[in-house]
Amino acid sequence: MPKTNRNDAAELLRLAITGLDEQIAALRQMRAQLSAIVVQPSTDLVVKAAAPQKRRKLSAEAKEKISAAAKARWARERKAKAKAEKAKPKAEKAKSKAKSTKARSAPAKAKKPTAKKAKPKPPTPAVETKAVKAA
Repeated sequence: MPKTNRNDAAELLRLAITGLDEQIAALRQMRAQLSAIVVQPSTDLVVKAAAPQKRRKLSAEAKEKISAAAKARWARERKAKAKAEKAKPKAEKAKSKAKSTKARSAPAKAKKPTAKKAKPKPPTPAVETKAVKAA
């Protein structure tokens, strides 16, 4: 390396620029190597991107079959629901009739509270003084 005068500002700037140029050249070389790796995928790291799946088209016949099956399924559901609703009111009527006859034969009356034997209250001090004076 040639000797430089450290006090000379122009010489220091020239050295700094030379160092930066060398770093830039090294970075460009590294970038070129990395881009070559990206462009040519290695055999070890093969990553295939999944292609978007094509949407399958149904034929008119298939659509009709699916539609008919769905309609039949919903018809069975409605029929079962109607049958359950029809059976439900009959059971409720039978229960309500049994309860209503009992309720009519003996209407509920409000009970009067039964009187319990009352304990004699202890006399108040004023009553006691009167009783003592009278005696």
